[in-house]
Amino acid sequence: MKRNIYSLSILFALSVSSICLAQSQNHEYIIEELFNRSEGLEINTYALYPDNNIKSELSVVLYPNPVDDILNVNIKALKGDKVSYNLMDMSGKLISVKEEKNSTFKINMVNLLSGVYILVLQDEASKKSYKIIKK
Repeated sequence: MKRNIYSLSILFALSVSSICLAQSQNHEYIIEELFNRSEGLEINTYALYPDNNIKSELSVVLYPNPVDDILNVNIKALKGDKVSYNLMDMSGKLISVKEEKNSTFKINMVNLLSGVYILVLQDEASKKSYKIIKK
């Protein structure tokens, strides 16, 4: 895993704070306090590092996009035995909610108006949003 480490020390009057930042590819972190107090001054030192326990993201292929009538969904690495989806318009109005047991399924968009929609897919391990354009 590629890690960039940043360190920041701040001195306010008699208070010293030190923060260590470690950036990973998925930008998710854990903050850990390393020590606190030293010879009358309060020193807070924190380490920020990726959470390796975070479950992997969905690997999804959506086609065609833009879509005329039927959107094909193919989930390459489904975690668990089902996936749920929410289809919303850009105002946040819920258009469709469904739970699928297969990693490949179709979403009927024939009766929807032309425009941009948000498809939210969720399995046991992760949740991800996709922009869908309806012709």
